[in-house]
Amino acid sequence: MKLDNQVLEELQKIRNAIDDMYDKLNVTLYEKNIAAKTTYSELNPFNKVADNFEYISTKIRGLQDSEIIGD
Repeated sequence: MKLDNQVLEELQKIRNAIDDMYDKLNVTLYEKNIAAKTTYSELNPFNKVADNFEYISTKIRGLQDSEIIGD
């Protein structure tokens, strides 16, 4: 696939946005478990969307490695 420089710049912006989302989602939160005694379970929201991030990242890397055509 051949890409021009504008497309590469947009792909870099998308990749930066994904990296930012990863940083914001990859934190440990605590979910409250209500029973006779209240306890908390660790929860990492990134684990629920990790496969989606990996798919998108792989596709973007593939596009960035494509042949670049001049302006």
